Amino acid sequence: MPGIRAATRSLLSRRMSVADVVELGLWLAIPYVTIGLAWAFFHVEEVRHLENLLQTRLPAGGGMLAYLLVAALWPVHVLLPAVCVA
Repeated sequence: MPGIRAATRSLLSRRMSVADVVELGLWLAIPYVTIGLAWAFFHVEEVRHLENLLQTRLPAGGGMLAYLLVAALWPVHVLLPAVCVA
């Protein structure tokens, strides 16, 4: 346990510039976006359902917005699948 604590303390004590934090965020976003796009690709029924709901409000871009919303909110569907089913 002391080894993990020491490693965590040394990792958190490093100084990082704003550019380093932005770069880290971008690197962490790559797997999130990839998983989200794959999730939306394989869960077409949720995309279609959301697209039908959005067509009344946004006729020109409802399909694209539905796909992007399903891709962006995939962790919510994984953790709370009963909430997302309408």
